[in-house]
Amino acid sequence: MSSSTAAAAAEAAAKVEWGDMVVISGVVIGAATFLFRKYLFGGTKTPELTIAQKAAIAQATKLTADTTSEYNSDRDFVLKMRKAGKNVVIFYGSQTGTAEDFATRLAKDIQSAAVRPLVLDPELFDWQCVASLGEDELALFVLATAGEGEPTDNMEAWFNAFVSDRENPEDSELPDFWKPSGKREFDGDSPLNGVAFAMFGLGNNTYEHFNHHARLIDNRMQALGAVRIGERGEGDDDADIEEDFARWKDATLPLIRRFLGSTTPPESRDEAAVPQPTWMVIELEAKVVWDKGEFSEEAVHAFDARHPYAAPVTAATALTPTADRHLLHVEVDLAGSGMRYEAGDHIGVYPTNADEEVDLLLSALGLLAKADTPISVSATDPFAAQQSLFPVETTTYRAAFRHYLEITTPVPRAQIKALVLPHARSEAARSFLRPLADSKDAHAAVVSAGCLSIARLINAVREAEKRQDSGKGEEEKKEEGQTPFTLPVEAAFELCPRLQARLYSISSSSKVNPDRPTITAVVLQYDAKYEAAGDATLGIRRCGVATNYLLGALRYLRGDRAVQIETTDASLRSRSGVLVSANEGLPQTADASIVAPVYDGKAQMVQSFTLQPLAGTTLADRQLALPVFIRKSAFRLPTDPATPIIMIGPGTGLAPMRGFIQERAQTARMAPGAPMGTTLLFFGARTEEHDYMYRDELEALFADIREAAPESRIITAFSRDQAQKIYVQHRLAEYADLVYRTLLCGREKLGGAPQAHIYVCGDAKSMAKDVSHALVALIAGREGVSEDVAA
Repeated sequence: MSSSTAAAAAEAAAKVEWGDMVVISGVVIGAATFLFRKYLFGGTKTPELTIAQKAAIAQATKLTADTTSEYNSDRDFVLKMRKAGKNVVIFYGSQTGTAEDFATRLAKDIQSAAVRPLVLDPELFDWQCVASLGEDELALFVLATAGEGEPTDNMEAWFNAFVSDRENPEDSELPDFWKPSGKREFDGDSPLNGVAFAMFGLGNNTYEHFNHHARLIDNRMQALGAVRIGERGEGDDDADIEEDFARWKDATLPLIRRFLGSTTPPESRDEAAVPQPTWMVIELEAKVVWDKGEFSEEAVHAFDARHPYAAPVTAATALTPTADRHLLHVEVDLAGSGMRYEAGDHIGVYPTNADEEVDLLLSALGLLAKADTPISVSATDPFAAQQSLFPVETTTYRAAFRHYLEITTPVPRAQIKALVLPHARSEAARSFLRPLADSKDAHAAVVSAGCLSIARLINAVREAEKRQDSGKGEEEKKEEGQTPFTLPVEAAFELCPRLQARLYSISSSSKVNPDRPTITAVVLQYDAKYEAAGDATLGIRRCGVATNYLLGALRYLRGDRAVQIETTDASLRSRSGVLVSANEGLPQTADASIVAPVYDGKAQMVQSFTLQPLAGTTLADRQLALPVFIRKSAFRLPTDPATPIIMIGPGTGLAPMRGFIQERAQTARMAPGAPMGTTLLFFGARTEEHDYMYRDELEALFADIREAAPESRIITAFSRDQAQKIYVQHRLAEYADLVYRTLLCGREKLGGAPQAHIYVCGDAKSMAKDVSHALVALIAGREGVSEDVAA
């Protein structure tokens, strides 16, 4: 669950740009949490499901069974391994692309004559083949945890097979593996005897079910007879997941090599030895070029995360126009897409990188002059699971960096060592890069704090070279004959993760607006904490990718400056679309990154975006579509409206609560006189005057709810409206009697069957913990028990 709040963004500049991805995709902001379930409700209980949800799960289970019940050689990963001469298969369970990236990097790190890895997407292969792995073969799992301890979408079928009983995994049924051919005995009770594996999980410790996906698969593999090589690694995105991954690799890879018969570690590579590229780039003379961010070359009729729907934007407004930051409300139309949503679900949005950032990278790579050259990018390994880097066969350099790749995230330390340092030819470049590759602290102080993307890192290396050359005479420079640091585009493509959709909690109810989900998002901007960043191109300001893209969409729709770009006009860099830019120097200037940035009245940078108007419309129409999809969630209202709910959603944590409130109000209007549980909303913001979003609407909705549930109300906490800051946790203590009475539901004491639901959505690092402590203290005081018992 994500509420898209940026509260955690300013906490550490070392993580903020990752924070844009993380906040929106749901790591910093955990799924809205059901607190104190054991004490309040007498034990963990699976959330109630609607009839529609139950039907969908049943259908999904049936489809899973149907598609995996018969052997298909194309889905036999063991057969694929052996045909390719591989002895290690690396499966990734990835929701945002990080696990996939780690799996790919792991394969390069472990590659040797004795260790021959193959990276595969488990969604494309059958879990029944696991038992067929030989004693001289190995499976590696790199598994992220999604939502509230859930598997990633591409691991769903495997997870359901291994963990058929999610409440009591140890009671899961024995998976029906295919009996392996060969000499190894097959034990039906321990079908994975003789199978070896290793495990690394990706999670965030602010979630209740930290690394739950990896832990369950790990436990089930061992319960079924498999042997794990080394310890299970657990990466924590709330701390330093890159360092967690590096430590696990350092400890585990020697064990894997030994298991596969390699008695000596691979020779340490010379830092100047350029690695074999993963991707091959071919420049073409192509008549058909896909340069507008297309996700498929074919017509798509069923929409999902891999095939998003171009949803027309029906509304885009500023919720708090007088506040010191932008808070957006965006509504899209799903009519005709076949997609459905419920309150509590997420909507995924694929963003576009800003023109300034795209040109900064193109310039750093020396590609501006041929930015619109058609290219094809394919794998150098004919057995690689992913043979094409992009979802279309032919695109351009500009389109690749604009639509398909993450180009603004800090370069990981391991990647600097593996892919950047080998290309350093001058001593100045090596001296600058070597500490960033070898020292965690140096990397944190420079790359993370400065949020040095690939382009910024390249430029920083060149500045280091200039500083060293400044003391040299012209003759000395000529004798050395060194050119400025350069990075091949193939390395840049490998360094850039795939551009991921950002997930937002839907802030509306399908009972009120069936086809029009809404997004509530705060625009993320911050300043890098690195001294040299102020002198660099584009300065110290860093902008979240997706929220600034949404702001660009809002500016286009409301009529801000926009210029039509025609493909045939070579002076405008041969690109098509509409340039939305407050900068009068664009699009005439060839490099958008060198034009002085424009700041608005909120002191926010106004980035430029090349957008594609809604099909069939022109610039004058000011209509736009966003590539979106719906991701289902277990975060739901109780099926019985008589169940009381307490919602705690400061800032954009209000988003899913707004959908719940709309639904309760609609129920109260449609069934007057029917029982309805007390509905409480604790909402917090900076100031009442400038930051109280949806105020009039919320007050009207609660007026309807109070007709059915008189004690229902909104309780606000505006932290900056008085000398001493007040937050939602303080209001919980202030309204302890009302909260406790709502939890009791007429009983004398808590306990037993569920009687009320508590939802928390917001900053899981600090706010959620403070709220938890406040509720624990409240319950302990009213129940006359210790806080340990109440927790």
